[in-house]
Amino acid sequence: MIEPASTDRPTLYAKACDKPLNEQINVVAEFYAHNIHPQRIAYRTGVSLTLVTQLVTGESHPKLFKALLAKHKRSRRDQRLKQSLRNKGIAQSALQDQIEQEYKDSIK
Repeated sequence: MIEPASTDRPTLYAKACDKPLNEQINVVAEFYAHNIHPQRIAYRTGVSLTLVTQLVTGESHPKLFKALLAKHKRSRRDQRLKQSLRNKGIAQSALQDQIEQEYKDSIK
C-alpha cells in the first residue's frame, strides 16, 4: 500500500501560499470582509484551512485579525458608497442607507 506524502496541506487547495504569516492574516481578513466562506478563502488563497478557521473564530491572533477585518470592512463600505454614486435620487439614497446599515450590523 502506498502512503500519501505527509504534508499539512490537503490536495484540495488550488495553490500554495508562500506569503509570510502577517500577509496571510491580512488576506484572510480582506476576503472575510467580503463575506467569503472560510473554505473558499483557503481554496482561493492557499492559506491553510486550519489557520483561516482559527482566525475567523478568534483562536489565533484575535487582536490583529479584528483590526485588519475592521479596516477592510471600512474599505469595502467606502468602495460600495462610491459605486452608489452611479445611481441618482431616491435610489442612491436608499442604497447608501442600506450600505451603512449593513456596515453597522457587521461591526457589532
